[in-house]
Amino acid sequence: MEMLKKSIVAFMSACCIMAFSSCFKQIEVVEVDGFSNVELSLKGIKSDMAVRIYNPNPIPFNIKSANIILSVEDIVAGDLVLVESVKLSSRDTTQVIFKLVSRKGAIGGIMVDNFTNAISGSEIKFKAKGEIVSSTLGLKSRLPINYEEKIGQ
Repeated sequence: MEMLKKSIVAFMSACCIMAFSSCFKQIEVVEVDGFSNVELSLKGIKSDMAVRIYNPNPIPFNIKSANIILSVEDIVAGDLVLVESVKLSSRDTTQVIFKLVSRKGAIGGIMVDNFTNAISGSEIKFKAKGEIVSSTLGLKSRLPINYEEKIGQ
């Protein structure tokens, strides 16, 4: 009899969790505001990327991590990281700022491959690709990012 009670409780708990999680809507990236504060120097590359995220759910979600790689032309320049966790308010749009952590030696490859573009003032393609991870109450939501912008001129 004790085993039957535990099985019923486990089944009811699983049903409640499934019903609870199906009430949530997908959090979405509304807009990528683009790259800002871009600096190229011999010390490395610096940049910020602003992303606007909409949370349609009745409870807030938190963003604590991201896995976004920034490429300049075809060279991996670094990783866009979250400096501090961000709370996505319920039924609201929040702007999230990611900072670039430059990879060692990336600036050398970027300068060599884009030397003629830099001299002529041509545009250089910046590309961010990866995902943002948000969570609340044990539920995770992965938001894909695939953004490209030409900078220069």
